[in-house]
Amino acid sequence: MQIVVRRSGGLAGLTRGWRVDTESCADPDAWHELVGALPRESPGARRRTAPDDFTWTVTVARTTVEIPGSQLDGPWAALVSRVRNEGDPA
Repeated sequence: MQIVVRRSGGLAGLTRGWRVDTESCADPDAWHELVGALPRESPGARRRTAPDDFTWTVTVARTTVEIPGSQLDGPWAALVSRVRNEGDPA
């Protein structure tokens, strides 16, 4: 499974990205467990609470969601953090 995380916006408006192929990782089951913990409903309406807030775009397999940085929490935040820490720059 491919997981891609992109962060855009912020004060400078830069975009950064990270990518993980869970099947080539040492622990694909842990990745599947993390993805399985994601809520089935959308993480919330797209609204910015701060003018320079980041927007996180998370693609898991063929599903893509956008999450304002101020609303990134719970399982979504855990997934984003792990992809950023263990993934390759995209």
